[in-house]
Amino acid sequence: MSEAIIIKQSNVTKGYVDTNLNLKVDKISGKGLSTNDYDNTAKAAVDALGTASTCNTGTGEGNVPIINSNGKIDTSIIPQIAITDTFTAANETEMLALDVQKGDICVRTDENKTYILQNSPASQRQNWIELATPTDSVQSVNGKTGTVVLNHDDVGAVQANSAITGATKCKITYDAKGLVTSGADLSASDIPDISGTYETISNKSDSYSVSSSTTYASTKALVDGLATKAEISRYTVTVGTNWTQDAGGKYTQSVSVSGILATDTPIIDLILSDNIDTANSQIESWACVSKVTTTDGGITLSCYNTQPTAEMQIQILCVR
Repeated sequence: MSEAIIIKQSNVTKGYVDTNLNLKVDKISGKGLSTNDYDNTAKAAVDALGTASTCNTGTGEGNVPIINSNGKIDTSIIPQIAITDTFTAANETEMLALDVQKGDICVRTDENKTYILQNSPASQRQNWIELATPTDSVQSVNGKTGTVVLNHDDVGAVQANSAITGATKCKITYDAKGLVTSGADLSASDIPDISGTYETISNKSDSYSVSSSTTYASTKALVDGLATKAEISRYTVTVGTNWTQDAGGKYTQSVSVSGILATDTPIIDLILSDNIDTANSQIESWACVSKVTTTDGGITLSCYNTQPTAEMQIQILCVR
């Protein structure tokens, strides 16, 4: 409520009018009066809001975006961001039942394949795309796939540690893969006759004065001696775990080998078990053996440092 001004003839003077006019705000062209004061401080506060204060809210060009009812900015302004997750499924039914989003990956354990969801929904099989599998890896070995274990039959070879039957073999036959397939006895016809091609002076040395006939005779005698063929004997024995330790700390064990001679200088090798754990134990025990000596009808194994703990089977080759 405002108080009215009562004008009476007796109180209307020039001074009265001038006093009251000074209480009014000067009119500015194009602007109206307001009951609120708008000073420079208020104007500076509005100017500090920047251009956003003059824009409408919304999703169109020039609008200030607002948060929707889900507490998010509309996807027409900022697209959704997909984070790829990886899932596993035992079959197609499990894969189609996954709660996944576009870009997620599923590993199928039943067929060893991987799929990526290209479109929604995930319950539709056509929306899953199989990822290509590299083709530069080994697909099979000798016609076998999966966990491949080859033996001598798979490659047409002679089984390891098996003797070639018959007399002593000196000629070996190989297949195209370089594997031994058979053996045969060495005969006199296998030794070439070098008498017709032997040079006049041996070893092409002018300072060597022995005649070719003398040199040929000694060489031929050596070659003729090869025709007698060496005798090869093979023995297989088992070395147990019963070792004897002497005062010096050395471990020894004597094993009977029927037919071996004290004069033999044998070649001895380990025959490994088909069981991997047993074979590894045999290898460790064989590494402990420091020396093997022969006697008539037996051998003695010596270990200078460590006692073997595993039973071992060895093969002995004697060339006489």
